[in-house]
Amino acid sequence: MDKLLSSFFCCSVDTKDDTDDRYHRQSSRKSNVTDTNSNSGKSPSPRRSKNSSGTTAKNTTSTKPTSATENGKHQVDISKEEHSVNDTDTMANTNESNPNTPIGTNKTVADVGNKTDESDDINVEGQTDDSSSFMDLTKMQEGQKYDEESGWLLGIQPKEFKGKKCLILDLDETLVHSSFKYLRTADFVIPVEIDNQIQHVYVIKRPGVDEFLKKVGQWFEVVVFTASVSKYGNPLLDKLDIHKSVHHRLFRDSCYIYQGNFIKNLSQIGRPLSESIIIDNSPASYIFHPQHSIPISSWFSDTHDNELIDLLPFLEDISKPNVDDVGLVLDITQ
Repeated sequence: MDKLLSSFFCCSVDTKDDTDDRYHRQSSRKSNVTDTNSNSGKSPSPRRSKNSSGTTAKNTTSTKPTSATENGKHQVDISKEEHSVNDTDTMANTNESNPNTPIGTNKTVADVGNKTDESDDINVEGQTDDSSSFMDLTKMQEGQKYDEESGWLLGIQPKEFKGKKCLILDLDETLVHSSFKYLRTADFVIPVEIDNQIQHVYVIKRPGVDEFLKKVGQWFEVVVFTASVSKYGNPLLDKLDIHKSVHHRLFRDSCYIYQGNFIKNLSQIGRPLSESIIIDNSPASYIFHPQHSIPISSWFSDTHDNELIDLLPFLEDISKPNVDDVGLVLDITQ
């Protein structure tokens, strides 16, 4: 039954702690904000307050693909990746050791009955030789859901969001924790029909999520992009988004499949990369665009967690017009 249920959901499960690494990233980004503003002759933006939660999601990939631009297309060099992003367990594996495992993991295509050969997982332009192959990250894959009018995952940007940057948020273990097992502390329960049977999903909200969504909804064009299916994600967001701060919802069918994983491909969002930011507890989800990411730790039940609230000063700072390219601020390798 666990395997059947898990096929409907997908998110990352990564509880490894690397506090020093996360503080290093935050410190580097603060410096980048200051340096960027100084170079442009503008006043430095407010600096982000230090996180006090003491936990973080550990990056499971030691070598990230390098991005390139050719003829206006965002591409990635697959020859430099040493490890597959298939480092996280499947739902079936985690359920064996932890009956309270959250709904979903960074699952493989095999787990949802759509596995293809590895050679088909990568959409390669030109040669298939790894030493010289590039993927066109803007090209939609077969079966991938997108807006037909715009040709991107999101539709044409509404006028009210002109001038605002795009903030992409993960759902499971970033904003909430969900489980099929009864949770006494659940904030709400949502019914999900699976094979003509109603299954109850118990959802607890990460501390500060209501205030977080309210604020970012004012500063950004907000997208919740989850690798879970819509029959779970939609009713959950209907209850979670009390301030109507989430302007767009993207689900598993909009993910880009790479090496058997569901990737949130920012090159397909339909908004300028220089104005796009993703917050996700799974580094595998943004493997193509690490320079546009804000890592956050996986959350399950810690009532003292304050990472969402701690992010607000930094997000307010980076949302301002004087930050021309978020990649210059978020890319810690510069």
